[in-house]
Amino acid sequence: MARPAGNPVLAPIRRWVLYSRTHLAISVIAVFGVLFVAGAVFGESPTTAHTPNAPSAAGARTAAAAPADEVTYDLAEVTESAITGKTAAAVGKSAPATAMAYAHAYVDVSQSNTEWRTKLGRYTTDTPGETIVAARPQVPVAITGPTTSEIVTGTGGERRAEVAIPTQAGELRVTVQVDSPNGAKWLVQNPFPTLDRDEVSKLGTAPSLASGAAAPSRQPEPSSSATAADTSATDTTATTTSATVPTPSSDPAPAPVPVPGPIPIPELDTPIPGAL
Repeated sequence: MARPAGNPVLAPIRRWVLYSRTHLAISVIAVFGVLFVAGAVFGESPTTAHTPNAPSAAGARTAAAAPADEVTYDLAEVTESAITGKTAAAVGKSAPATAMAYAHAYVDVSQSNTEWRTKLGRYTTDTPGETIVAARPQVPVAITGPTTSEIVTGTGGERRAEVAIPTQAGELRVTVQVDSPNGAKWLVQNPFPTLDRDEVSKLGTAPSLASGAAAPSRQPEPSSSATAADTSATDTTATTTSATVPTPSSDPAPAPVPVPGPIPIPELDTPIPGAL
């Protein structure tokens, strides 16, 4: 009985693989290498499918954060309470908010001159000098309303905002412009605005900003009217006292009437001198 002929392709390979252990190891490594290359060429990584979406999400977050980091030229008027508690970076994105924050710091009389200059310098192009310290209000000045703003174009084409803040001592007009010493933000331009000192002085007496010894109190001198009243009261008292003291009668007492007849001689224990 004749044996069937082997596969002309697989028979030589099978004989070569089974010829020795070295050939077997080489064959196994070759099979794994072919499978790895085939997987790299025809396969698809699970993370590759999500890769196109990652840049889109990052771009969306950047686009959403960009408006919050940029200054705005929209003139949304603000009140003093709207900027209270906000940082200089937060108010620096809006021209009316920057002007109101400057005005709020300018009328603050609760701080020393050094602290006042430092706080005011957060909203100005540079730190205020002694000139503006001399124009600092010495009495509390209230801000009475919201801002009123308009955009103007300067000589060099730069855009500025003119903002008016109403106060008890008149309007405080502030000029702000976008500057970027440490990032773009609105800043108050030099010369820095101040209030009229004459109008501020009408609001009351200026308290001393520096602590010192209190002046000794003086007793009020009695006025002429008070002295006259005291004198009148004294005279009235003296008159009343004299009226209550009884005065002796001016009529003399009646003299005794003599009795007619001999004068009685009193009986004496001793004789009268010269008698016999």
